[in-house]
Amino acid sequence: MKIQSLENTPVEEIIKTLNLAFSDYLIPINFTLDYVNERWTASGVDYSLSFGVFDNEKLVGFIIHAINRYGDSKVAFNASTGIIPTHRRKGLLTKLYSTAIPTLKENGIQVSTLEVITENERAILAYQKVGFKIDRQYKLYKFNWEQKEIESELEVEMNADFDFETFEHLQNYFPSLENQNHCLEKLKKSLVSISIFDKKEIVAYLIFHKTSNRIHRLGVKENDWNSFGEILFSGLASGNYNIINIDTNNNNIHSFFKKMKFENYIDQYDMSLEF
Repeated sequence: MKIQSLENTPVEEIIKTLNLAFSDYLIPINFTLDYVNERWTASGVDYSLSFGVFDNEKLVGFIIHAINRYGDSKVAFNASTGIIPTHRRKGLLTKLYSTAIPTLKENGIQVSTLEVITENERAILAYQKVGFKIDRQYKLYKFNWEQKEIESELEVEMNADFDFETFEHLQNYFPSLENQNHCLEKLKKSLVSISIFDKKEIVAYLIFHKTSNRIHRLGVKENDWNSFGEILFSGLASGNYNIINIDTNNNNIHSFFKKMKFENYIDQYDMSLEF
């Protein structure tokens, strides 16, 4: 077996290995080329700094790194890791990082981050063995929404042409890496915002993907979800939606989601490694 960068590996081959690696995952997933290209492009994937394990020229495991900024740091975000079932428990994750870290350091990167489902104990232990530590925890939600009108003096506005900076003062939690402005900017053509106005003041917002119905970001004035939350969601058309990576420390928003009977279907850890 050999480990090398993925810069010359067709993305179709990576996706094939990715789907095989996730075939027995906690949550059923089938990755498509369109989904992977959109998400990995937005997060800043660099295949020259991503690495794969090859067994007789067959890709059997990999780490996909997105090079980006997270807070004040330049980081290598683990956009995806996969080891196919036949090659697990062979220490391949440790070997991948042993190859990746020196190359990342040579490129001025001193931090790697990742997200992992809290129930995936085997993966968490493997990452901790490499040296990763848990920084914070996220909750993810899904819900079936039936649109309804709410009588209110507040105004609801939907807009496909918006500026992320307009909503900065309403952000009630620090967004995960893939939901930072500079990543979402690359998805802009697929995103729509809903804003709530009290006279001319914006008091609540959410941003969602018009194809996947994934809600990437949302926030309300003074974290007052009881006052602004329900009318904010009234701007959504009927359908199935999901909300990703809401920091568990924000009790107000989670209490509101519970009141709305949104399903908290998984939790994730945000982990990091400094080197």
